Amino acid sequence: MGTNKTASSSLQRLCRESEKVLIDNELAFPLNSNWKQHSGAAWLSQKRDIKGLQGFFKLISEETKAAKCKTTLISGEDFENFLVDTHLANEFELLAKSAGYNDIDWIVVKRKPLDYLLSLYSEMSSYKAALDIELMSKLILEYGFVSIGAETYNWKFVFDINKFSEHFKKNVNKNLRVISFEDFTFDFVGKVVLKDYLDKKSLDLLREVSKKIGILRQRHPPEKVELRYLAHFLGLQPSEKFHEANKDLVDSLVSHRVNRNKNLLVDIEKKFKEKFG
Repeated sequence: MGTNKTASSSLQRLCRESEKVLIDNELAFPLNSNWKQHSGAAWLSQKRDIKGLQGFFKLISEETKAAKCKTTLISGEDFENFLVDTHLANEFELLAKSAGYNDIDWIVVKRKPLDYLLSLYSEMSSYKAALDIELMSKLILEYGFVSIGAETYNWKFVFDINKFSEHFKKNVNKNLRVISFEDFTFDFVGKVVLKDYLDKKSLDLLREVSKKIGILRQRHPPEKVELRYLAHFLGLQPSEKFHEANKDLVDSLVSHRVNRNKNLLVDIEKKFKEKFG
């Protein structure tokens, strides 16, 4: 179920490019309708689109059966919302069981809070948001998560994984496994999960595929991030044309934001360590 910015895009591509290897081990990663990943089901859940979710489960169940697999693996960063919106997670499980899934296990990957904040702050600059790192950190410290809305989704990014995972276990499903980002990416991304389903030869094959994929969606430079946020705040496109037409003003504002964030992060890092350890 995420969280976001935990090499999930790399895992999803690895699974897509290793479809036959997974199927040979009776593990299906559904690709029906050319899905690259499965966050679309989380979007349907947030919309309370029951028919859409029923259709999703029907498709992945049929694809799993057609491949003669015993287990279906789905991956989507945006399922992270379920840690907070447990009522949606319960509804999701009920629909999955009605489609024939008896045993449901959840996996969440946990990043160090400050690293997570910096990665999210960079990533969300691609989604027409206009964020302030100081406000984000205050909400995270107060609530343990922060909500951000953009074009496709209303995200809930969870930082206090320990608290919300325990709540999830009590109110949804005790079969929730929390894996550190370091363990999740050790050797090759997802190995800590896939080794429970794949034989050694298959793991060796996936390791080679993973090397070719490399790291996807790396963090943007701070100047590029702040240029985007400035343009989004003004309702403009963060293009080279926008930059060049307003170069002196834009460069000054971007420089101010970058330096401001550097100064703020000293205190944010201290407070995050006190709060999250």
